[in-house]
Amino acid sequence: MSMPRAVRHINEVRTLEALFRAGPMSRAELARDLGLTRSTASSIVAGLVREGFVAEAAEPMERDGRTGRPGTQVRLNPGHAVFLGADIGVGRCTVVALDLEARVVARAARPFDPAGAGPEAVADALAALIRGVVAALADPAALRGLGVAVPGLMDRDGTLLRAPILRWAHVPILRLIAERLPELGPIAAENDANAFAAAELYRAGRAAPREALYVVLDAGVGGGLVSEGRLLRGQEGYAGEIGHVFVGDGGFAEADTLPGALESFVGRAAVLARHRAHGGAAETIEALLAALDAGEAAAAATLADWSHYLGRGLATLVSVLNPGAIVLGGAVAPLFSRAEAAVTASLRRHLLPGHPIPSLALSPLGPDGPAVGAACLLHQRLLTIDEGLVFGTRGETAGGG
Repeated sequence: MSMPRAVRHINEVRTLEALFRAGPMSRAELARDLGLTRSTASSIVAGLVREGFVAEAAEPMERDGRTGRPGTQVRLNPGHAVFLGADIGVGRCTVVALDLEARVVARAARPFDPAGAGPEAVADALAALIRGVVAALADPAALRGLGVAVPGLMDRDGTLLRAPILRWAHVPILRLIAERLPELGPIAAENDANAFAAAELYRAGRAAPREALYVVLDAGVGGGLVSEGRLLRGQEGYAGEIGHVFVGDGGFAEADTLPGALESFVGRAAVLARHRAHGGAAETIEALLAALDAGEAAAAATLADWSHYLGRGLATLVSVLNPGAIVLGGAVAPLFSRAEAAVTASLRRHLLPGHPIPSLALSPLGPDGPAVGAACLLHQRLLTIDEGLVFGTRGETAGGG
């Protein structure tokens, strides 16, 4: 790429990112925000309008009583690009579509029997679900690719090395999906907890904490670690396997990983097994929540045990990572809304006196968090300067797309 074109590409991406983070702006505001001249900003905007990434507002913006001609705002054109995100959960596949403003514009989910569904069958079901979402899009041609979140460890080639909760190992999940959906274009895969962390970082925007732990509480327990605002992946990409941290000698349910690990105390099967041990009969987290709301003693005892061990596990992680914030998501996380004080108290008890306590919060994304995050990772690529394009010889597209 020539130097003038490389500089233009960089400024196009910076313009898209600014409009995404700040919303509609005038050309003058963009010029000030990006440190460009008015003429350069106007030229960049004009090119992005021609490409369809940016649209002008129908009405001029107000000028707060200032004299002179009012400016015209420009904004992202939300329908110009669509990003698909899919989550292969334990017993449930979820697919979402995000527009260029990272808003969910379509969603579908389908249950499956994890005991009887192997990788091929799940890939078939997921492909059918994805095709249904694509068919419902206003403009399927706007599709920019698919991100897939999986509950396990991935290698760089898209092979799911191990997903103990699904009892899968060495599954070429990206190849299985790509074979069924050759028309989709780019397909990427990510661990579900990392995808959840990406979704939360997107939701928080510039207010996102620089040091944070994002925890997915479902059939298993996973963590997305953020340091200096970036996902921390570790030497082999295995960072965040917090469900395997030991918090006791046994557990409330037999874990698919290691006895006594955190997920054997606070994962979905563990919580429901503990409820049965206390004399309850809930078969789902929703039923347990209903029992709590009804004042059932067995449910209250179960929640107390869950809070104790979740706080203990989080304390171990806080001692090592020192996050400023912990955000909980996943199908089991709604229990936290009934136990915030108890979890915080347990966390405090298991730390040395005076140790900083991070903020604890429940994610508003619900069970769709990993799917949303998988789509956000694709969206993020569009708003990231393409070094291969700038320094290499690849073909050129506006806005880094």
